[in-house]
Amino acid sequence: MIECTQCHIKYGRKLHQCPNCGLVHQSIQAKQQTSLLQQYYQFLARSLKQPLKVQWQWTNPWFGLVTFGLVILMNTATASLLIASWSEQVGAVAGVMASQIVLRQRPNLLPLDMKALGGQLFILVVVLGIGFLLKRYLLKKTTTTLRAYLTEISAYSGITVILALAALLAALCFGMPAIWFVLIMVAVMYVSLNIAVGISLFQTRWAAFDRVYAILLFEILTHVVLAIGISQIVILNLLTGL
Repeated sequence: MIECTQCHIKYGRKLHQCPNCGLVHQSIQAKQQTSLLQQYYQFLARSLKQPLKVQWQWTNPWFGLVTFGLVILMNTATASLLIASWSEQVGAVAGVMASQIVLRQRPNLLPLDMKALGGQLFILVVVLGIGFLLKRYLLKKTTTTLRAYLTEISAYSGITVILALAALLAALCFGMPAIWFVLIMVAVMYVSLNIAVGISLFQTRWAAFDRVYAILLFEILTHVVLAIGISQIVILNLLTGL
């Protein structure tokens, strides 16, 4: 319980202000005085330290979009550096570093960068989209909004920002020799994202559908859709190459 410093009545911690006099709680006032950058840093730090205890309900609802935006940008830059490093190794541009290829041959690398970006967006839309639909309509959590859902998932999977940064630094410093490290980081990011969605589904209360079955259904639907989508993309690329 929190005691109001103005009228001295006690009320629940989940309330933002005193229900009697309307005084905003001091912790909320301090939060409002900090900059958005500081708030996001605190949110990310808490999600790394104790992801299941982050009070994501009271944070800025755009933080989820910021987190996934950063991950997508870093992963796209990582893919671009790896492609440029591969071009350097096969002699496409002899004597030029991968980072210089990215800067000098941006028009040539742009189609590949767009494919890397599109692939990430496809995976995120499938994984997060299926989880959101199951939580909202199958588990009857109709009060869940998309922005709040993304913030919740980003709170549970804040480690993905660190993994994406590690992959980017490895690609920048070592190029193609770091490909296996980058792939491992990407795999861990994908697993972390799946775990975060599973936690979100399992923590939903008063479910009209068993939560364990909802998680199993999520895994089945996600991997079936991804397998079909990726196979179609591969077949289309093969036909285009012919």
